Amino acid sequence: MVYTYVDTEYAPERCSLCDGTGHSEGGICEACGGQGNVLVAQPAITCPLCNGSGNLETGTCKACGGSGWALF
Repeated sequence: MVYTYVDTEYAPERCSLCDGTGHSEGGICEACGGQGNVLVAQPAITCPLCNGSGNLETGTCKACGGSGWALF
C-alpha cells in the first residue's frame, strides 16, 4: 500500500529498531509506536548515520528516530 501526502509517496517499511516486532528494550518501540512498521518516503533510503540499525553507541539514532530509514 502506498500513501500520498503533499506530492510525496510514503509506504510502510519494517521498523529497524525493533526488527518489526513492535517492542524494543522491554517496552513499546519508540520508533514505530508498537506497529512494527513506519511510513517512509519513497524511494526508501537506509539512514546513513546508523546504517539502518536505528541505534548509535549513545542510544537511539536521532537522524532517523530509530526507524532505520532516512527521514531527510
